[in-house]
Amino acid sequence: MTIVLDNPNQLQNRQPHRVAVVLALVVFPLIWVGGLVTTYDAGMAVPDWPGTYGYNMFLYPVETWLFGPFDLFVEHGHRLLGSLAGVVAIVLVITTVRYDPRRSVRWASGGLLFLVSLQGCLGGMRVLLDARVLAKIHGCLGPAFFAFVVGFCAVTSRWWLTHVNPFENQTKPIAGASGLAYWAGAMLVMSFGQLVIGAFLRHISVTSPAYVYQSLVVLHVSVAVLLIVGTVIQWFITRMPRFRGLGIRSSINILMLLILLQVGLGFGTWVVKFGWPVWFSELGFAAAFVVGEKTFIQMNLITAHVAVGSLILALWTVQILRCRRVQGEKIQTTNADSPNIVSNL
Repeated sequence: MTIVLDNPNQLQNRQPHRVAVVLALVVFPLIWVGGLVTTYDAGMAVPDWPGTYGYNMFLYPVETWLFGPFDLFVEHGHRLLGSLAGVVAIVLVITTVRYDPRRSVRWASGGLLFLVSLQGCLGGMRVLLDARVLAKIHGCLGPAFFAFVVGFCAVTSRWWLTHVNPFENQTKPIAGASGLAYWAGAMLVMSFGQLVIGAFLRHISVTSPAYVYQSLVVLHVSVAVLLIVGTVIQWFITRMPRFRGLGIRSSINILMLLILLQVGLGFGTWVVKFGWPVWFSELGFAAAFVVGEKTFIQMNLITAHVAVGSLILALWTVQILRCRRVQGEKIQTTNADSPNIVSNL
């Protein structure tokens, strides 16, 4: 669809973007709490659905929820946050249909509502059927939905609606932007694959042979190395002068920081679950370290590793969209006082 702004400073109504940001701020804690549910093995803490121990989900006694067992606290809290995300998604569809003229964006808002509904149903069926495979699908769809939400925030942002080529007012696209977009697409696929591998690791059956877990760990580490290398390469490419001032450097800079954080969290996750690697064994702090069972630090460190993985997936989505925006941007000027920005979405 083509959207034309007679004046770049006169934006369309900002309500869809604001609601989308609220949805993102709800979904990220939802992913964190969902990670805690898996980490604490709390997926079956509430055996019924959509109610909670026979109560309407929203009428369950607050004191029992807040001061009851921790696994009940995180599981019921996960359901409440999921319901809140569903309500915000409904509001997003209404505001987008009312205020955003772009058909593709309206369809995207409907897609978000469908996905959050599907995610809720998967979570419910996982409880009713006590099916591990549904837990894996549920764990993979959550980060994908979050990435979709963040991408929606990007295409409704002020940057998206007003961005122009700072070097020249012509229809020639920025050289190399297309290659960056394809590269970012490959990294996005790889990041999602890494999340899928992580989901299999977290939901692996206790009866699975040891070599299955070992193979998944090796694959997980190998993909992590590829992600690190790929991110560093794109970071260096965006240092070229022609990419200055386009907005694609900021997202890759954040990705670099997230990758570094994720490496640290991954190493910390290994230590709190299995102890220090053998090459540290003769050091005093490593020899004295004892792996605990579901300690506070262990559970939150593991969950943080999962949550940052979702952030990385979301930022690669933003990077793709920004590269595509720069690549496909065309500027037409009808007169000196009335520039039109024409963007193919």
